[in-house]
Amino acid sequence: MAVFIFSFTFFSCSKNEIGSFTNTENDNPKRNEATWISSNHSKGLDIKIKIFVGHTASECGGKCIKIFGEYGHADCRGFGNTCNLTTSAHFSNQNGAFVLILTDPNAFGAFLDFHFPDRSLFITNPQNSNELWLNIPEQLLIKDDEEDVFIIHDIWFSEEAELENL
Repeated sequence: MAVFIFSFTFFSCSKNEIGSFTNTENDNPKRNEATWISSNHSKGLDIKIKIFVGHTASECGGKCIKIFGEYGHADCRGFGNTCNLTTSAHFSNQNGAFVLILTDPNAFGAFLDFHFPDRSLFITNPQNSNELWLNIPEQLLIKDDEEDVFIIHDIWFSEEAELENL
């Protein structure tokens, strides 16, 4: 059996150089949101995520990624708000840190990686109706080979949005 290894180098478009794209139809920061699906103290928490990500090729000059030495653009990835994506996720504790496991990774496309931008997701705690923000820092998500899921690291909750959602 022959094994092929593909090397992909990913460069994100610089938010500072390009500027951010704003969806003029709805500038509400709470539109990036998470909704509780279920809560089981022994198994963790399940949520549904609605998130706006991505930008047009013209916003990054068509040079967002580099694949096999050629620059290009991939829709619905990285900074911006052009695409509305929805997926389900599960909170888990891995080595003492909370992570978010995307239980429907194909909602982000059939890619082996996904450039996830800074996002603060609005969420209401169903136990006490407190409003919280789930903060996810920018990161390159790599699909787990064994479980075929994306795992988001370094998440935290706060009372106010701590990331700009650009």
